[in-house]
Amino acid sequence: MNALRIRACVAACAVAAVLASPPAALATTCSCAAVPLLGSMDTGAPAGGSWLVTGGYEFHEIGDLYSGSDEVPDETGRERSSRALVLQASRGFGERLSVTALLSAVEHERRVGGQTTTGRGLGDGLVMLKYSPKRIGPFERNGLTLGVGTAIPLGEDDARDFVTLAEDMQPSTGAWAPIAWVHGERAWSQAANTRTFASLSYRWNGENDRSYRFGNAWTAALGTTHRTGRWGLGFELRYRDAGRDERAAAQIPNTGGRWLDGVPAVQFQFTDRLAGKVSARVPVWRDVNDALQFTTSYAVSVSLSWVAGGP
Repeated sequence: MNALRIRACVAACAVAAVLASPPAALATTCSCAAVPLLGSMDTGAPAGGSWLVTGGYEFHEIGDLYSGSDEVPDETGRERSSRALVLQASRGFGERLSVTALLSAVEHERRVGGQTTTGRGLGDGLVMLKYSPKRIGPFERNGLTLGVGTAIPLGEDDARDFVTLAEDMQPSTGAWAPIAWVHGERAWSQAANTRTFASLSYRWNGENDRSYRFGNAWTAALGTTHRTGRWGLGFELRYRDAGRDERAAAQIPNTGGRWLDGVPAVQFQFTDRLAGKVSARVPVWRDVNDALQFTTSYAVSVSLSWVAGGP
């Protein structure tokens, strides 16, 4: 079962963003209302009086079968994919504090032997409070943001398609999940067109009403972004370590593991306040727990971000 990866990267897309993307990054002052660069569109910490609103779509193909770190031939004839629509809004309060909230709608689809099973509905939400003691600006090359929040089980975790669906097909995890996050970045010039960033987070997953608990997860990222004119380019390495899932406190076999992905991204800024982004997730290395697990083959996402308010 690969439910935890699907929840973190599809059903609660913002959680993945919170785990790995840089905070609001601008080439001028930190209070400017321009759209931030690349991953900042997902986790922007706007200055006081500003809103950063992002809408996006994400698709995951889940077709690779692994035993430990070895890929094995799949003779099951199984096809699996997940997709999500995400709406996220961040609001700045003063120069240091901001709040981010997210809603998601999720659809999981699995085909085995010509039979299709679908689970769809409202996914997990997210609320996070961020504190930025340092912001990159004309006289500061370093940025630091700390965040605490929680995933919120807004959707169903007992949806049915003739029978009650397995946990990895449910639109919501059905449980609250506190999250702690820290992000740092460095600009390499006063214009701040090129930056390097690193982030680390931890997610504690609670138990849902069906006595199921997804494994807790660490996520770390290291990446760089560069802007030239209206274009922005970026690449990051994202590492994730997830524990085994549990039911009634008993560990579930073939869940959890370790994943390293490459995440290239391209952004185009239409105006100072509107930008679009396309990104992909490409597996670099996987080491899953126990004998066999299906895992993500690739993922792609597109999004639009708009800044409102501010100077």
